[in-house]
Amino acid sequence: MEKIKTKDRILSAALDLFSEKGYDQTSIDLIAETVGIKGPSIYAHYKGKEDILDSLIIMMEQKYDEKFGSISGLDKIPESMDEFREDCLERVGFTMKDPQIQKVRRFCTKEQYRSEKIAALTSKHQLTGNQEMYALMLEKMMEKKLIRRFDAGQLALELVAPVTLMIEIADREPERTDEMWTQINMHLSHFIKVYGIQ
Repeated sequence: MEKIKTKDRILSAALDLFSEKGYDQTSIDLIAETVGIKGPSIYAHYKGKEDILDSLIIMMEQKYDEKFGSISGLDKIPESMDEFREDCLERVGFTMKDPQIQKVRRFCTKEQYRSEKIAALTSKHQLTGNQEMYALMLEKMMEKKLIRRFDAGQLALELVAPVTLMIEIADREPERTDEMWTQINMHLSHFIKVYGIQ
């Protein structure tokens, strides 16, 4: 039981340090010190820093898939434009406000230019993965005659890209989070007005 708790504490400390200092500036000894253990003790739980990073990515991907969704885990399609709006706000609210996801985004923003693996992960969560999921959702909504018929991928891009930009602004300037949340709401209202079938 203690081993599991220590593993979790290591991941939590690593996420904090990676998001604050970056990957290269975070040593195994610093992670251990933050956890309150000796550096070599980490190797009882992880092979090294890369293993900690990989474990963090797996953990966060599982959380993201569970709370936000993905193209493979899209379990429900909205039955109305009001339901679509609420669904979008729930997903965006999680992304924007979850402290662990915020730290992952900060880390990815710093590391995306140094690591191909992190660059791919960042692109997936900033655009491509979300665009694919929403393209599928919008296509199904077109079939239900809730959305006007357009290219679903392009429509998803129009939906997702501005939201991603506003989340990035909120990350950089936390004092503007409420303003960006209002802008996201306005963006969704505009999208529904333009593309929804009333």
